Amino acid sequence: MKKFLTVLLLATVASTGATYAQYYGDALRFSQTNYGSSARFKGLGGAQISLGGDISSLGGNPAGLGMFTRSEFSITPEWNGTTANARYLGTSTKDSKNQLNLNQAGIVWYNPIVKPKGADLNKGAVSVVWGLGYNRNNDFSSNFSYGGKNANNSIADYYSEIANGLTPNQFVAGSLEKMAYDNFLIDELAANNTLYQPATSLNNDQRKYETREGSTSELNFSGAVNLSNQLYLGASIGLVNMRYNSNSEYLESGTNISTNPQNDMIGKNYTLSYRQNQVTDGSGINGRLGLIFKPTSAVRLGATVQTPTWMHIQDSYSEVLDTRYTGGGTNTNFTNNTQTYAFEYNLRTPFKGSVGASAILGGNALISADVDYIDYSTMKFSATSGFRDYTTINQNNSDVKANYTSAVNFRVGGEYKIDQISVRAGFGLNGSPIKNDTDNDFQTKVYSGGLGYRHSNYYIDLAYQRAETNYTTSPYTLADLSEPVANIKVAKNNLFLTVGVRF
Repeated sequence: MKKFLTVLLLATVASTGATYAQYYGDALRFSQTNYGSSARFKGLGGAQISLGGDISSLGGNPAGLGMFTRSEFSITPEWNGTTANARYLGTSTKDSKNQLNLNQAGIVWYNPIVKPKGADLNKGAVSVVWGLGYNRNNDFSSNFSYGGKNANNSIADYYSEIANGLTPNQFVAGSLEKMAYDNFLIDELAANNTLYQPATSLNNDQRKYETREGSTSELNFSGAVNLSNQLYLGASIGLVNMRYNSNSEYLESGTNISTNPQNDMIGKNYTLSYRQNQVTDGSGINGRLGLIFKPTSAVRLGATVQTPTWMHIQDSYSEVLDTRYTGGGTNTNFTNNTQTYAFEYNLRTPFKGSVGASAILGGNALISADVDYIDYSTMKFSATSGFRDYTTINQNNSDVKANYTSAVNFRVGGEYKIDQISVRAGFGLNGSPIKNDTDNDFQTKVYSGGLGYRHSNYYIDLAYQRAETNYTTSPYTLADLSEPVANIKVAKNNLFLTVGVRF
């Protein structure tokens, strides 16, 4: 489990210089999206499947558009504040990242059905509603760091492991093991030039810094029909755009304690810098079908299905290892050229099914609840015409089935109206998609609250949302699982402001 969680957070390259096989961590990252929603539904914990009548229906249950009785436009900017508290080798660190984004914008056109004079306007098709909206439904932005003294191993142990089995003459130019060897960080074992050992001391100082940016967003084209003010049917098409950028630097300082007399840096102090960068862009398409049924005027039942998103993804990964030695009256710098590796693939994300129920209480209050089902083991990679690396594709598909499972998410929220003011609160829990995740490392808890004001043709809503999750990561991995582990607690504190007008 620990090694798997590490894979999700590290982009790396194989010692052969070919792209590394483990893209299934990114597949999960790009598949965990939320339904788009306004500040009103954010304040309700996102419990929106059965409610309708809100601009959120553009990116949620499209059947909810059928409940509109007027045309409407709204926009929702957001403020994101992310904090990461890490503990590594007994040392604690804290990082934060703040930013402003456009979370949602949309417009809805209400079209009543023209009927013959004398016809019952509330029977049959009552209205057709169309809408166009933008929704930002996944955010990757965060900063985190960790560090401490390691008395057990060094990243040079990792470099030694990936070098094993090759002679120095067989190292591929630009490969990580060649960089480490040329920087005097690893040595051949005596009398065997295909096995290696670290030349670095224990009790070394280790630091890791990483910055992530990016998001997934959708442009939704949606429509719905109102049948007898009791049954609402809707459909939508979503055009998906995704970008993810990760920059990291690992620093390690210690002493070269090589026993190989050919190692010219013996006894000197070293500081190595291992830098990685990943830039990933993707685009895709999905669809949604939904319905809402009102068995009584106070009860609403809803359901929606979201097709997989079929995405085309382009990935660029680069890395470089540099080392500086000091001591003995001279300083020596070993620098290498940055190595860049490109890969391209198609990804099919999971199908998503959601059901919800809500009730109007006494005319001035409501309660709503949703449940989602997502089977992450159904994610699938496929090759593109430009990159027919079927070995990598097939290995990742096997890893998806071996490591992922289905997850259930639930959300609940309530609203109470006092004249023109509404008070809201909600809670959500996103289940872990990882098999045998006994520690719930990938479970996310979401707390929310909000206020709303409505007057004539205008309204304004404010919501606060806090999402909490925990995970573990490591700066490198070792075959015996003895690598150091950082435990990180991430909290995303978000403010949403929706301003809307009806016309």
